[in-house]
Amino acid sequence: MTKNFELNALASQFAAAVYDSVRQQNGGDWFPMTIGGARIEVAVTDGAKGIRELVDSFALTPLKEGYQQWERMGIVLMKKCLTGHGLTEFGGEIWKSMIADMAESLAEGGIDEKH
Repeated sequence: MTKNFELNALASQFAAAVYDSVRQQNGGDWFPMTIGGARIEVAVTDGAKGIRELVDSFALTPLKEGYQQWERMGIVLMKKCLTGHGLTEFGGEIWKSMIADMAESLAEGGIDEKH
């Protein structure tokens, strides 16, 4: 997605922190999502690597498509999401926003090649 070493490292750290949080909250490799009023459980495949793919699709791609300095913005965003020990409250909110975006994409007819 990016050749920027710092952004790549931060996005991977964010994905790992989200993965740890998901496993702690749910007792397994899944997270809940509501689509059209129906609650589903989304399985996480490939651990933090699978979450990283979601980070690329639902956090970094929108930045890349919307902003010329997207990598700089991504670094600032990822830094705000992380503490030395995991997710910040803001990071948790970003993850919830990503889930909402995934649910919206699915409700609109699926996730295409971009997501």
